[in-house]
Amino acid sequence: MSSPFPGGQPAEARGALSDDALRDAPIACHELDIAGNVIWVNSEWCRLVGLDAGQVLGHPIWEFVAPEERERSRAAVTQKLSTESPLAVFERPYSRPDGSTLALEIHERYRRGPNGEILGIRSFLLDITARKRAENALRSVQEELELRIRERTQELELLIDFLRREMDERRLAESEHRKLEAQVQYSQRLESMGVLAGGVAHKFNNLLTSIMGYTSMAAMELPRKSRVQEHLDQVLDAAKSAAELTQQMLAYSGRGQFVLESLDISRIVEGTARLLESMLSKKAHLVLELAATSPPIEADAAQIRQVLINLATNASDALADRAGEIAIRTGVMWAEAGELPSLHAGRATPAGLYAYLEVADTGCGIDPETLAKIFDPFFTTKFTGRGLGLPAVLGIVRAHRGSIRVASTPGQGTVVRAFFPTMEEAEPEPPAATAPESALWTMTGTVLVVDDEEPILLLAKAVLEEVGLTVLTARDGNQAVEVFRDHGDRIHAVLLDVTMPGMDGTEVFRHFHQARPDIRVILCSGYNEHEVSSRLGDDRPAAFLRKPYEPRELLALLSTLW
Repeated sequence: MSSPFPGGQPAEARGALSDDALRDAPIACHELDIAGNVIWVNSEWCRLVGLDAGQVLGHPIWEFVAPEERERSRAAVTQKLSTESPLAVFERPYSRPDGSTLALEIHERYRRGPNGEILGIRSFLLDITARKRAENALRSVQEELELRIRERTQELELLIDFLRREMDERRLAESEHRKLEAQVQYSQRLESMGVLAGGVAHKFNNLLTSIMGYTSMAAMELPRKSRVQEHLDQVLDAAKSAAELTQQMLAYSGRGQFVLESLDISRIVEGTARLLESMLSKKAHLVLELAATSPPIEADAAQIRQVLINLATNASDALADRAGEIAIRTGVMWAEAGELPSLHAGRATPAGLYAYLEVADTGCGIDPETLAKIFDPFFTTKFTGRGLGLPAVLGIVRAHRGSIRVASTPGQGTVVRAFFPTMEEAEPEPPAATAPESALWTMTGTVLVVDDEEPILLLAKAVLEEVGLTVLTARDGNQAVEVFRDHGDRIHAVLLDVTMPGMDGTEVFRHFHQARPDIRVILCSGYNEHEVSSRLGDDRPAAFLRKPYEPRELLALLSTLW
């Protein structure tokens, strides 16, 4: 084995060699014996550690290590010398007499005797205190930087999360705004079309009143067996069919004929079920799922039945020639303000308890493009002549302050649900007025007829004069007030059109009623009685006559008031 000393000198020459070669070396060096005691140090070691050789020699090396490392240093030196463990470069803090601490990097090799036995350890010590301080300072800076990066990253994550939520909320708000805008536009379109349909129906009613009236009067002049009589009957039948069409248009506009009462929707369905079974496709399986009890709604029974029949008929048509199911359901649900689609432009549906009528089918379904048009008047995917069923449904629901929802998927069927606000308590219906005895009809007296349509005015005058009555006429509200002022004391009854330019029928009625509370006024209109009555306040007319009417209807009604 080669000698650990320069030039291969034996171990006995260690002291001289150490003194000569390493005494003034610029690197600190010490030697330990087999027990770990210091047996030699050079001058650089003494300068570095701050001790004289006399203070070091004979002492265990771990006495000069920093106090917190002494036990670990003793264990490490003892293990190396007793087991000849592999030596590695390591770092160890040393204490100086002035209280400062050095960071030393230590390189070791074993000292061996002539036979290779371990005599101790020789160590070379490099001062890395400045480097460790720099590393510590750098580590502190790095840790502070990492901390700041983490903090900044957290801030950025919070900001990103906030911005994401803000963007989501903005997208949601924009989506809701678009939905609301589309709903308002749709409601405005429906309302505009409803106004148009109501105006057209009003004009048609006036025309039909003339057609039906003069046709009836002409028919009365002919023998029953006359061929002309048969032709006139056909004209009357066609006029009545046209009148039904105008009623559907009025229903769409929300101005159909209503008689409001407290109703249970489930009972309406039960009462109509047999009729529905006869109307629906033979391949349709009708299923009823009705709520046992539900709060009443204030509605017109005939109109609710019309809604049910129209929806069920549409469901049956959707099945075509295929077998399928039509389910009719009733129930109650709470809706928050604006939750249900509004059928009135610029006005959200109020919060409250709503009873619903649902008709669902397993038919062909409706594509989105068609679904957007199903409530348009005269829009239809069926044969010519249809197209007012669903618009009439919408008008009836709108007139009852309700709402409607339609859900459909092509090939998977359609669900239509109509909502009606419930009543707190059902008010008892006032007893029906008893018609006077027919013997009181004297065929004498004066009637004031007020209508801005001259054909109707002349028709009513001719019919009433035919039975012996004296007739005064007025073509507008102002003229009616003048005639009443001049002849009011001898006028027995007034046949008053509601819709007139300038002073309308309700204003004229208030004027008459104020002048003569006992005056018998028959209001005449194609719009529903409930709508007209709501504009009169507490005052009520003696009767209401719906346009178009036949002469016999006018005379029958007038006879009950004479």
